[in-house]
Amino acid sequence: MMKSLYETQYHRNGQVTCEIEKSNGNTKSNSLLKEGSINLYIKMSCPLKGIVERAIREFVALYNASHSVPIYSPMFRQVNISAIDAELKSAHLEAQLPDVLIASELDTLFSGKLREKFIDTGIYTGITSKAALTAMPETFRKLATQHNIGILAAGYWRALYDLTIAVCTPPPRRWTDLIDPLYKDLITVHDCRGKTSITTLLILLKEQFGSNAVTDFARNIRSIRHFSEILRRIDSNEIYRTPYNILPNASIVQMQSQKRAIVLEFEDGPVLSPMFMFVKTSKLEDCKPLVDFFHSNIMRDALVRSGFSFAEDIHWQKPFLFPSWDYLLSKDYETCTAALDDELKSSLRHDVFH
Repeated sequence: MMKSLYETQYHRNGQVTCEIEKSNGNTKSNSLLKEGSINLYIKMSCPLKGIVERAIREFVALYNASHSVPIYSPMFRQVNISAIDAELKSAHLEAQLPDVLIASELDTLFSGKLREKFIDTGIYTGITSKAALTAMPETFRKLATQHNIGILAAGYWRALYDLTIAVCTPPPRRWTDLIDPLYKDLITVHDCRGKTSITTLLILLKEQFGSNAVTDFARNIRSIRHFSEILRRIDSNEIYRTPYNILPNASIVQMQSQKRAIVLEFEDGPVLSPMFMFVKTSKLEDCKPLVDFFHSNIMRDALVRSGFSFAEDIHWQKPFLFPSWDYLLSKDYETCTAALDDELKSSLRHDVFH
């Protein structure tokens, strides 16, 4: 891949330290958009923040230092994420949308009728590279070309096995094993901001493994914790740790190397976690520098170090799991996920969040 102008400048100038943006009276502290700017909104899961966010900050600082129309993003401010999400979901007009939208969660794409109102109608254009389209299996290629869903990158959810816990049960070999009563109280899952983050896995269990799969899985969960707490507990004396831990790969790559734990390579593969990208069709030319940056080697490196890969770099021929797109596109996502969340929580231990 050729380096973009901004990638070349980045390496020439080294660490960029100029300030991205100063607060002023014209921008609300909790604002999705800023007038007179290229508006960028990125909804990243907790483990992705850090390396990826720093790379974006440095690019934006460099860009804003040399352009009269700056890039604005609420991710660079101390904002109420829930309020920003609510603003996006309540949008009815193109003017109420960010120019560039990137999301690593299905919730952003499918909640609030955003897909029906702005993606299906062509107000947003899904951005998927030609190289990615060539590498993808036909089901994902059709998603991009026929349903206007832009796939920038993807990571995975995996099971991390704490080798310091003695158990009588054999390690699970596939995702279906995790709903077996044999693994009762032996599983911990990641959550973020006080809610479970395993929506994709729950949808997958419901669609592919039967109507009782979510309930059966919930009964096996001993603990729900933020990934940082799970990683701290592994190979420790913490009494509530479990041998099997369901985490995004973006968090597993942050585990200290001396920890005695391994990733379980399930026969049916990891659970795919795509990162989506959309640009306003009317702003494609204005947003080209941002699009170029998000496909640059700088971003590729930041994503790889964070457990993600560009869509063109994924080993699509290897086994992986993901809910069928026909299933996702045919459901009322918010109703479906709310029901799954209720089903999960109704079968959890009373102390699972403690």
